[in-house]
Amino acid sequence: MALDLILWLQELDRFALVDWFFQTVSFLGEEYFYIAVLALVYWVFNKRLGEFVGIALGTTFAFNNMAKDFFESPRPFEESNLVENKRPGTATGHSMPSGHVQGSSSFFASFAFYLKRRSLFILAIVITVLMMFSRMYLGVHYLDDVIVGGILGFLTVFVIHFFYRRYVDNTVLLHRFYIILALVFLPFTFFLSGNDFFRGYGILVGLISAVMFEKKYVQFSLEIVLWKKAVRYLVGMVSILVVLMGLGAIFGAFGAEGTIKNILDFIRYFMVAFVGFGLYPWFFKKFNF
Repeated sequence: MALDLILWLQELDRFALVDWFFQTVSFLGEEYFYIAVLALVYWVFNKRLGEFVGIALGTTFAFNNMAKDFFESPRPFEESNLVENKRPGTATGHSMPSGHVQGSSSFFASFAFYLKRRSLFILAIVITVLMMFSRMYLGVHYLDDVIVGGILGFLTVFVIHFFYRRYVDNTVLLHRFYIILALVFLPFTFFLSGNDFFRGYGILVGLISAVMFEKKYVQFSLEIVLWKKAVRYLVGMVSILVVLMGLGAIFGAFGAEGTIKNILDFIRYFMVAFVGFGLYPWFFKKFNF
Protein backbone atom coordinates (compact mmCIF):
# COMPACT_ATOMS: atom_id res chain seq x y z
CA MET A 1 0.00 0.00 0.00
CA ALA A 2 2.87 2.39 0.80
CA LEU A 3 4.36 1.78 -2.62
CA ASP A 4 0.96 2.21 -4.30
CA LEU A 5 0.61 5.67 -2.75
CA ILE A 6 3.98 6.74 -4.17
CA LEU A 7 3.15 5.41 -7.62
CA TRP A 8 -0.23 7.18 -7.56
CA LEU A 9 1.43 10.46 -6.58
CA GLN A 10 4.03 10.12 -9.34
CA GLU A 11 1.25 9.73 -11.89
CA LEU A 12 0.24 13.30 -11.08
CA ASP A 13 3.24 14.60 -13.03
CA ARG A 14 1.07 14.43 -16.14
CA PHE A 15 -0.64 17.58 -14.88
CA ALA A 16 1.07 20.88 -15.62
CA LEU A 17 3.06 22.47 -12.79
CA VAL A 18 2.70 19.50 -10.40
CA ASP A 19 6.36 18.52 -10.72
CA TRP A 20 7.46 22.15 -10.38
CA PHE A 21 5.27 22.57 -7.28
CA PHE A 22 6.62 19.54 -5.43
CA GLN A 23 10.21 20.30 -6.44
CA THR A 24 9.75 23.81 -5.04
CA VAL A 25 8.27 22.49 -1.80
CA SER A 26 11.21 20.12 -1.42
CA PHE A 27 13.61 23.07 -1.77
CA LEU A 28 12.10 24.49 1.45
CA GLY A 29 13.79 21.62 3.26
CA GLU A 30 17.27 22.07 1.82
CA GLU A 31 20.45 23.76 3.02
CA TYR A 32 20.48 26.77 0.69
CA PHE A 33 17.00 27.79 1.80
CA TYR A 34 17.91 27.40 5.47
CA ILE A 35 21.12 29.39 5.05
CA ALA A 36 19.39 32.26 3.22
CA VAL A 37 16.55 32.64 5.74
CA LEU A 38 18.55 31.98 8.90
CA ALA A 39 21.25 34.45 7.90
CA LEU A 40 18.62 37.11 7.21
CA VAL A 41 17.00 36.60 10.60
CA TYR A 42 20.23 36.45 12.61
CA TRP A 43 22.22 39.22 10.91
CA VAL A 44 19.40 41.65 10.17
CA PHE A 45 16.23 41.18 12.22
CA ASN A 46 16.40 39.23 15.49
CA LYS A 47 19.58 37.71 16.96
CA ARG A 48 17.87 35.67 19.66
CA LEU A 49 15.33 34.26 17.23
CA GLY A 50 18.12 33.36 14.81
CA GLU A 51 20.07 31.69 17.61
CA PHE A 52 17.07 29.63 18.73
CA VAL A 53 16.10 28.53 15.23
CA GLY A 54 19.72 27.69 14.41
CA ILE A 55 20.24 25.55 17.52
CA ALA A 56 16.92 23.76 17.02
CA LEU A 57 17.74 23.10 13.37
CA GLY A 58 21.27 21.89 14.14
CA THR A 59 19.91 19.54 16.78
CA THR A 60 17.30 18.10 14.44
CA PHE A 61 19.92 17.53 11.72
CA ALA A 62 22.14 15.53 14.10
CA PHE A 63 19.16 13.66 15.58
CA ASN A 64 17.67 12.83 12.18
CA ASN A 65 20.83 11.42 10.70
CA MET A 66 21.59 9.47 13.86
CA ALA A 67 18.12 7.89 13.54
CA LYS A 68 18.70 7.16 9.84
CA ASP A 69 21.81 5.16 10.67
CA PHE A 70 19.90 3.30 13.38
CA PHE A 71 16.98 2.25 11.15
CA GLU A 72 19.01 1.75 7.93
CA SER A 73 15.80 1.80 5.89
CA PRO A 74 16.03 1.61 2.07
CA ARG A 75 14.39 4.26 -0.08
CA PRO A 76 11.43 3.46 -2.38
CA PHE A 77 13.43 3.82 -5.61
CA GLU A 78 16.01 1.40 -4.20
CA GLU A 79 13.38 -1.28 -3.60
CA SER A 80 11.29 -0.89 -6.74
CA ASN A 81 12.28 0.01 -10.29
CA LEU A 82 8.72 1.30 -10.76
CA VAL A 83 9.55 4.32 -8.60
CA GLU A 84 11.39 7.22 -10.21
CA ASN A 85 13.88 9.17 -8.11
CA LYS A 86 12.90 12.68 -9.17
CA ARG A 87 15.41 14.52 -6.96
CA PRO A 88 18.52 12.33 -6.69
CA GLY A 89 20.75 15.05 -5.29
CA THR A 90 18.73 15.13 -2.08
CA ALA A 91 18.27 11.38 -1.61
CA THR A 92 21.46 10.47 0.24
CA GLY A 93 21.70 8.10 3.16
CA HIS A 94 18.84 6.02 4.48
CA SER A 95 15.11 6.65 4.30
CA MET A 96 13.70 6.60 7.86
CA PRO A 97 12.97 9.26 9.07
CA SER A 98 12.70 11.85 6.31
CA GLY A 99 15.36 14.53 6.76
CA HIS A 100 13.49 17.06 4.63
CA VAL A 101 10.29 16.65 6.61
CA GLN A 102 12.00 16.67 9.99
CA GLY A 103 14.18 19.63 9.04
CA SER A 104 11.37 21.76 7.61
CA SER A 105 8.98 20.96 10.45
CA SER A 106 11.66 21.94 12.98
CA PHE A 107 12.56 25.07 11.06
CA PHE A 108 9.07 26.48 10.75
CA ALA A 109 7.95 25.23 14.16
CA SER A 110 10.91 27.08 15.70
CA PHE A 111 9.48 30.40 14.53
CA ALA A 112 6.06 29.42 15.84
CA PHE A 113 7.31 28.37 19.29
CA TYR A 114 9.55 31.41 19.70
CA LEU A 115 7.06 34.02 18.50
CA LYS A 116 4.02 32.21 19.98
CA ARG A 117 1.76 32.92 17.02
CA ARG A 118 -1.08 30.63 16.08
CA SER A 119 -0.76 31.54 12.40
CA LEU A 120 2.86 30.35 12.41
CA PHE A 121 1.88 27.03 13.97
CA ILE A 122 -0.69 26.57 11.22
CA LEU A 123 1.91 27.49 8.59
CA ALA A 124 4.39 25.00 10.08
CA ILE A 125 1.80 22.21 9.94
CA VAL A 126 0.76 23.07 6.37
CA ILE A 127 4.36 23.14 5.10
CA THR A 128 5.13 19.90 6.93
CA VAL A 129 2.18 18.14 5.28
CA LEU A 130 3.14 19.52 1.86
CA MET A 131 6.72 18.37 2.41
CA MET A 132 5.44 14.89 3.26
CA PHE A 133 3.59 14.63 -0.05
CA SER A 134 6.49 16.23 -1.91
CA ARG A 135 9.05 13.69 -0.70
CA MET A 136 6.74 10.79 -1.50
CA TYR A 137 5.93 12.21 -4.94
CA LEU A 138 9.67 12.56 -5.61
CA GLY A 139 10.05 8.86 -4.88
CA VAL A 140 12.54 9.19 -2.04
CA HIS A 141 10.39 8.35 1.02
CA TYR A 142 7.59 6.09 2.20
CA LEU A 143 4.57 7.31 4.18
CA ASP A 144 5.96 6.12 7.53
CA ASP A 145 9.27 7.93 6.83
CA VAL A 146 7.58 11.29 6.43
CA ILE A 147 5.16 10.84 9.34
CA VAL A 148 7.97 9.96 11.75
CA GLY A 149 10.05 12.84 10.39
CA GLY A 150 7.25 15.33 11.03
CA ILE A 151 6.66 14.09 14.56
CA LEU A 152 10.36 14.14 15.46
CA GLY A 153 10.74 17.63 13.98
CA PHE A 154 8.04 19.16 16.17
CA LEU A 155 9.15 17.13 19.20
CA THR A 156 12.75 18.32 18.85
CA VAL A 157 11.69 21.97 18.80
CA PHE A 158 9.37 21.44 21.77
CA VAL A 159 12.26 20.07 23.86
CA ILE A 160 14.75 22.74 22.76
CA HIS A 161 12.20 25.48 23.42
CA PHE A 162 11.46 24.13 26.91
CA PHE A 163 15.09 24.49 27.98
CA TYR A 164 15.77 27.64 25.98
CA ARG A 165 12.84 29.46 27.58
CA ARG A 166 14.00 28.31 31.00
CA TYR A 167 17.61 29.46 30.63
CA VAL A 168 17.40 32.32 28.11
CA ASP A 169 18.05 34.97 30.78
CA ASN A 170 21.01 33.06 32.23
CA THR A 171 23.76 32.86 29.62
CA VAL A 172 25.93 30.51 31.68
CA LEU A 173 23.18 27.92 32.12
CA LEU A 174 22.00 28.30 28.53
CA HIS A 175 25.50 27.65 27.21
CA ARG A 176 25.82 24.64 29.50
CA PHE A 177 22.65 23.29 27.95
CA TYR A 178 24.12 23.84 24.48
CA ILE A 179 27.31 22.00 25.46
CA ILE A 180 25.27 19.10 26.83
CA LEU A 181 23.41 18.98 23.49
CA ALA A 182 26.72 18.64 21.65
CA LEU A 183 28.01 16.00 24.07
CA VAL A 184 24.85 13.89 23.73
CA PHE A 185 25.70 13.16 20.10
CA LEU A 186 29.48 12.87 20.55
CA PRO A 187 29.57 9.11 21.36
CA PHE A 188 27.79 8.34 18.09
CA THR A 189 30.72 9.72 16.11
CA PHE A 190 32.71 6.63 17.13
CA PHE A 191 30.41 4.02 15.63
CA LEU A 192 28.12 5.69 13.08
CA SER A 193 29.39 5.71 9.53
CA GLY A 194 26.72 7.77 7.76
CA ASN A 195 28.22 10.85 6.12
CA ASP A 196 25.07 12.93 6.67
CA PHE A 197 25.33 12.47 10.44
CA PHE A 198 28.77 14.09 10.49
CA ARG A 199 27.47 16.99 8.43
CA GLY A 200 24.57 17.52 10.79
CA TYR A 201 26.77 17.21 13.86
CA GLY A 202 29.24 19.65 12.35
CA ILE A 203 26.47 22.19 11.93
CA LEU A 204 25.32 21.76 15.53
CA VAL A 205 28.80 22.03 17.06
CA GLY A 206 29.64 24.96 14.78
CA LEU A 207 26.51 26.85 15.75
CA ILE A 208 27.04 26.27 19.46
CA SER A 209 30.69 27.34 19.27
CA ALA A 210 29.79 30.41 17.21
CA VAL A 211 26.99 31.56 19.51
CA MET A 212 29.26 31.32 22.54
CA PHE A 213 32.07 33.11 20.67
CA GLU A 214 29.74 35.90 19.52
CA LYS A 215 28.34 36.55 22.98
CA LYS A 216 31.77 36.70 24.59
CA TYR A 217 33.84 38.52 21.97
CA VAL A 218 31.52 40.22 19.47
CA GLN A 219 28.01 41.21 20.60
CA PHE A 220 27.04 42.80 17.30
CA SER A 221 24.11 45.19 17.07
CA LEU A 222 21.06 45.19 14.82
CA GLU A 223 20.61 48.94 15.32
CA ILE A 224 22.05 50.05 11.98
CA VAL A 225 20.60 51.79 8.93
CA LEU A 226 18.80 49.78 6.27
CA TRP A 227 21.44 50.04 3.55
CA LYS A 228 24.08 48.67 5.91
CA LYS A 229 21.80 45.75 6.73
CA ALA A 230 21.47 45.05 3.01
CA VAL A 231 25.26 45.11 2.52
CA ARG A 232 25.72 42.95 5.63
CA TYR A 233 23.36 40.34 4.24
CA LEU A 234 24.61 40.28 0.66
CA VAL A 235 28.31 40.14 1.57
CA GLY A 236 27.56 37.53 4.21
CA MET A 237 25.67 35.27 1.83
CA VAL A 238 28.53 35.38 -0.66
CA SER A 239 30.98 34.58 2.14
CA ILE A 240 28.96 31.61 3.40
CA LEU A 241 28.55 30.17 -0.09
CA VAL A 242 32.28 30.57 -0.74
CA VAL A 243 33.04 28.62 2.43
CA LEU A 244 30.43 25.95 1.69
CA MET A 245 31.32 25.37 -1.95
CA GLY A 246 35.01 26.22 -1.63
CA LEU A 247 35.67 23.71 1.13
CA GLY A 248 33.50 21.21 -0.74
CA ALA A 249 35.71 21.54 -3.80
CA ILE A 250 38.96 21.44 -1.83
CA PHE A 251 38.01 18.45 0.31
CA GLY A 252 36.42 16.70 -2.67
CA ALA A 253 39.73 16.89 -4.51
CA PHE A 254 41.24 14.63 -1.87
CA GLY A 255 38.99 11.79 -3.00
CA ALA A 256 38.64 10.72 0.62
CA GLU A 257 36.25 7.97 1.65
CA GLY A 258 34.95 6.50 4.88
CA THR A 259 36.18 7.99 8.15
CA ILE A 260 38.38 10.63 6.52
CA LYS A 261 35.49 11.89 4.40
CA ASN A 262 33.27 12.05 7.50
CA ILE A 263 35.88 14.12 9.35
CA LEU A 264 36.32 16.48 6.40
CA ASP A 265 32.56 16.98 6.07
CA PHE A 266 32.30 17.62 9.80
CA ILE A 267 34.97 20.32 9.44
CA ARG A 268 33.30 21.78 6.34
CA TYR A 269 29.88 22.20 7.95
CA PHE A 270 31.37 23.26 11.26
CA MET A 271 33.14 26.08 9.43
CA VAL A 272 29.99 27.14 7.57
CA ALA A 273 28.10 27.45 10.87
CA PHE A 274 30.98 29.06 12.77
CA VAL A 275 31.71 31.61 10.06
CA GLY A 276 28.03 32.52 9.70
CA PHE A 277 27.22 32.90 13.40
CA GLY A 278 30.62 33.87 14.80
CA LEU A 279 33.43 35.07 12.53
CA TYR A 280 31.35 37.03 10.05
CA PRO A 281 29.52 38.99 12.82
CA TRP A 282 32.96 39.87 14.22
CA PHE A 283 33.96 41.09 10.76
CA PHE A 284 30.93 43.31 10.13
CA LYS A 285 31.12 44.75 13.66
CA LYS A 286 34.79 45.59 13.17
CA PHE A 287 34.01 47.41 9.91
CA ASN A 288 30.82 49.01 11.27
CA PHE A 289 28.28 47.16 9.12
